[in-house]
Amino acid sequence: MKSMRPIQNWSRRIRFGLLNRFVLRPTTDPIDYRPQVRCRVSLLEHDGSDSVESASHAWIESFVHRVGSTSANGSSNEIADNGSLDDWREIPPPNDLVLKFPGTGGRAERSTPFPMQTKVPISKSAEVWTWNPPGYGGSPGEATLKNLSGAAARWSEKVLAARTQSSTEAIPTRIWLSGNSLGCLPAMHVASALMDAYPSAVLWVRNPPDLRRVILNISARYRATTAMQHVSAVLPKDVDAVDLANRCRIPAVFLMSEKDALVLPEYQKAIHSAYSGPSLVVELSGLSHDDVLEEEHRPAINNALDWAIRRSQRPT
Repeated sequence: MKSMRPIQNWSRRIRFGLLNRFVLRPTTDPIDYRPQVRCRVSLLEHDGSDSVESASHAWIESFVHRVGSTSANGSSNEIADNGSLDDWREIPPPNDLVLKFPGTGGRAERSTPFPMQTKVPISKSAEVWTWNPPGYGGSPGEATLKNLSGAAARWSEKVLAARTQSSTEAIPTRIWLSGNSLGCLPAMHVASALMDAYPSAVLWVRNPPDLRRVILNISARYRATTAMQHVSAVLPKDVDAVDLANRCRIPAVFLMSEKDALVLPEYQKAIHSAYSGPSLVVELSGLSHDDVLEEEHRPAINNALDWAIRRSQRPT
């Protein structure tokens, strides 16, 4: 048995490496991120308890949109670009805080304020924080599914601690966890742990993938199903969309592209059915996986925003 273990570990590492190459599309080229503000969010504990080995994953590059009164000019609202999370602690927390997770080929630099409204804000102030996961953009570390959800949880904890008003306030900060495609999985992982500490949290995701089914569907086109069955068998539990949906109970809006050929609507419907909390499914007619929302979808999006706000437990 001892002689078999190194072989099994070696086989697992090989399969996991293939899985990362198949699913992830990290890039590190410079991208113009204006009008956002860049911020480094440290993942290390102030008590120095983190190991030296964690230094390569010590921080997450984040980009922030400020919507509403938080973007007004004035010394009390100014924030330095390329700073750290500590630079934000003197800035009053927003009424609404969005933690945003892009898809497999996404970058935080290209993030928009969505789902926050810029022309007609849904609250007096909002901040949209988007992360570059490890290995993407300027975030150090390796791009891997193995640490995706764990890094998302630590990043979220840090941002939430610094940018939310406590539940004892008259109007505590409402939390939005927003994900697109692969980014839905870390968003749902964080959502599953927020229910007690942040009862006003809302999940807002588009085209969440059941990775195993997506991988096998794509591999079938190349007659590689058998090989990819072995590879997909090492998928971490914390990126299992159906299991995550079963563990989430906060209100959720699922945006589903009608003509999604990558994450098939039937896959998404299985995730919707497994969701344990209140949910609203919005079908985006005529759109494929990466298509941009059109003006015709605006009424449905506005209705979904109204639904999510009513469902959140924050006092009005």
